[in-house]
Amino acid sequence: MKLIIIGGGVAGLSAGIYARKRGWETVIYEKNAVAGGECTSWKRQGYHIDNCVHWMTGTSAEKEVYETWCDCGVLGEGVEIIKNRSIFSVISGGKSMEISRDVEKFRSDLLAIAPEDAAEIDWMIMAIKRYKAFNMLGKKPFDIMTLREKAKFIWSMLPLASVHKKLSRVSVKDYSMRFKSQVIRDIITAYLPDKFNASSLFFVFGTFMSGNCDLPKGGSDAISQRMVDKYLSLGGVLKLKSPVGKIDFEGKYAKGVVLENGGYDTADYIICACDVSVTFRKLLSSEHVDDYFKFRFLDKLRYPVYSSVNIYIGVDGELPSNMGDTMWFSTEPFVVGSREKDSFLIKNYASEPSFSPEGKNLLQVLVVQYENDFEVWRGLYNLNRDAYKAHKAEVAASVIERIERQFPALIGRMNVVETVTPMSFYRWCGAYKGAYMSFILTPFAAKKVHNGHLRTLKNVYLSGQWLQAPGGLPNAVVTGRFAISRIAKAAGIKE
Repeated sequence: MKLIIIGGGVAGLSAGIYARKRGWETVIYEKNAVAGGECTSWKRQGYHIDNCVHWMTGTSAEKEVYETWCDCGVLGEGVEIIKNRSIFSVISGGKSMEISRDVEKFRSDLLAIAPEDAAEIDWMIMAIKRYKAFNMLGKKPFDIMTLREKAKFIWSMLPLASVHKKLSRVSVKDYSMRFKSQVIRDIITAYLPDKFNASSLFFVFGTFMSGNCDLPKGGSDAISQRMVDKYLSLGGVLKLKSPVGKIDFEGKYAKGVVLENGGYDTADYIICACDVSVTFRKLLSSEHVDDYFKFRFLDKLRYPVYSSVNIYIGVDGELPSNMGDTMWFSTEPFVVGSREKDSFLIKNYASEPSFSPEGKNLLQVLVVQYENDFEVWRGLYNLNRDAYKAHKAEVAASVIERIERQFPALIGRMNVVETVTPMSFYRWCGAYKGAYMSFILTPFAAKKVHNGHLRTLKNVYLSGQWLQAPGGLPNAVVTGRFAISRIAKAAGIKE
């Protein structure tokens, strides 16, 4: 059996690896000169720019996703793991606090800051402990499980059900208002865009505090390269700089793919592992958009998307001793895209000394952007490239000025290395509205996942983060595996 996989990102490489493990013939077509998709990095001014992973779900051997990462060569023997002591830090009202990965220390730190919020703090800690036990599906998708397997998974979720139901119906911003302390409010709203439901934040806390959220040494580049090496070692074919123009189909069956260079290739099955908007906008016609995506593309209230502007800043010399791995603080407002922003996240790469030239360090500032912001960036890029570059420079200058106010020791020691906008994600991967992750899990959204199959075409399957909100690397890698399981079932091949 032969498979064509469109897209050489994490989902496409995962699908290719699992297909080759079954002995199937596979060809991955990737439009860029390197594989990895959104899991990407590059060099600039002697620095290594990692534009994707800050942490990776699935690093605990007790969780299902760990096995998938190991199968793909990302984790396992010989892979060094970076384990940061805290999740992130906040500076609020002159007070600084680390969000510890130890749940009991987190509780005691919160109580020391806000004893008046003791009751709410205790409830939050109880909920985090429930989320620590969550085990994301990583071996087989729910839709092809046996009844016994489904019952076992549902049973494992029961302790989480009551708190998840409550938290999934309130936004992080509204949930934060249950606390009197402004510091705690800032902790809750700092890490995720405020349109997310509160359960999403508790998943983050629970995943970190269960030891299931660390970072393979080398970051995005190492993750992607190990997957490429694994795929090629299994005999897979990877064709770079080979964009697919469209899928050729007759009736309900795809016959093959037409390459942009005029080439043609046939296959028994095709997996679209690219951005979902590329699938429907370019590879197929709009008639193939099913209700799952139709509702999500049209309903911007329930299913918004987000992106970011990432500013990479080189630092001469050492970083301030009070600068944590990832920090949040509020600032004077400044314009980014279509709106004013009054805070941002800042990450340093001190744990990856090879990312910077000798005697220097690298910072990454992340400023959240939404769909309206993307339209501003796209308009500037398409209509006035000089204005696009000027706005990037203005944003970067505003960020440096605000970092210097917070950390005076850095005055005169910082320079802009790179600025990435939502338009960058769109150009690199065709990312829908410049979003590097999937739809935001809002309090209003139906909590569903896509089954990876299009009803209009019998032998075309989907993989990638867009099938399971809110997306990210773990969803990408498991949906690649899931696509192969679904194809095997459709072809009558036993697991």
